Amino acid sequence: MDGLIKFFEDKLVPIAAKIGNQRHLIAIRDAFAALMPLVMAGSIALLLNNVLFSQGALFHDLLKMIMGLEPDVVLGFWAFTGKWISPVLGSIDAGTLSITGLGLAFTIAYLRAQNENQDGLITGLISIGAYIIVGALSRQNVMVAGWVGHYLGAQGVFVSLIVGLITPAIYFAIVNRNFTIKMPDTVPPAVARGFTGIIPGAIALLFWAIVRFVLIQIPFGEVAGMFQVVSEAGEVVTEGMFAAGTTTNIFMLFEFFIAKPFSSFSQGPLLIIIIAVLVPLLWFFGLHGANLLAAVTSPVYGTLNTHNQQAFAEGVRTMSKTPLEDGGLAYWVSGSFDAYVYHGGSGATLPLILAILFFSKVRDQKEVAKLSLAPGIFMINEPMLFGIPIVLNPIYIIPFVLNQPILAMVAYYASILGFAGPIVNSVPWTTPPVLNALLATNFSWGAGLIALLNLGIAFVIYLPFVFVANSADSKLNQ
Repeated sequence: MDGLIKFFEDKLVPIAAKIGNQRHLIAIRDAFAALMPLVMAGSIALLLNNVLFSQGALFHDLLKMIMGLEPDVVLGFWAFTGKWISPVLGSIDAGTLSITGLGLAFTIAYLRAQNENQDGLITGLISIGAYIIVGALSRQNVMVAGWVGHYLGAQGVFVSLIVGLITPAIYFAIVNRNFTIKMPDTVPPAVARGFTGIIPGAIALLFWAIVRFVLIQIPFGEVAGMFQVVSEAGEVVTEGMFAAGTTTNIFMLFEFFIAKPFSSFSQGPLLIIIIAVLVPLLWFFGLHGANLLAAVTSPVYGTLNTHNQQAFAEGVRTMSKTPLEDGGLAYWVSGSFDAYVYHGGSGATLPLILAILFFSKVRDQKEVAKLSLAPGIFMINEPMLFGIPIVLNPIYIIPFVLNQPILAMVAYYASILGFAGPIVNSVPWTTPPVLNALLATNFSWGAGLIALLNLGIAFVIYLPFVFVANSADSKLNQ
């Protein structure tokens, strides 16, 4: 391991240091860190709701399984919390995790302005306006997280990065050429600042308005019509990735052209590996990988997940590579990712939390890991993604992306060999690792052992990079 660590220190740390000092990436890094209060508040509320207080909470399902029929006291508890507590916690999401894209558009522009000795407040507000102009308020995707009606949250993070970087560049270019309204010295500074930003702000907003107008002219519906939405029963219920009459915007183009190339693949190791790589890779660039690829995972793996539940209830116990043709149980379904791969969230970040807590000497990372431990146990890893951050972190990209296909293949071939039982139950995604695999497979101990093994594998993969991060931090602070 010493040789591996030295290799990364010699090759990776200098590159990481150079990238880490790039002003645009500094703004992005600090912008994600600025979102931590929102991310933590939303994560804690989601954690409490999904584990304790909602009707579908983890503890609710465990008590049902242990006790069989639900006693009155159990029903009474969730009747109370479902009416008085769960709605309160649920509403917090709307102002926290659901607006991370919008918040990022502001914070990136604000920090870029600070670094350029420009007006941060006005630049940030102009960036928010630009983000709304390009279509953030309207989302009608019927295949990828169709319940989300806007791009203000994680679905819009990629575009918020673009808007947050380009808008200040336009704004600064106009200001630096003194193409602004000059006010007399007697005018209060706050008023003078506002007038200074009128012309550059208007030009920046006009640029994005033109971008939106050009995209609207694209006959997107004809292209999107190649997609079909399939019900759990396997019937085509609608055509097109987006609702009829939806106008094109930059958000839609990204969703469509990421999801489209993988829609024709069916179950098999190649597609599993592709998804296992793309989910963390997209997250590395600030994109919600799981939601972006839901166009593949929902109609394909979601259908197989339902098929397994129904077939198992009918007494089917044999597994098959063509389950929808011969009625056997599928080896890999949507629940397989939660049971074996997403240990702590995308990129299997729970083992990274443990590696940092045990071996990291970077104080900031240890503090983030401490705060992220409880959410991470219940599969919520936004505090790690945005707090370390893993997003755009050149040191952690290799283990973050590498471990998922390895974990997926270990579990896939364990299922092929019959060591791990098939996924036959639908388990809440917030169920902790190992317990998730046991519940999902109706207590296949082989599945539990594979989930535990994968935790150890991810820990070993992350560990050398924690040491590299220690070295990089000490060199940057010399």
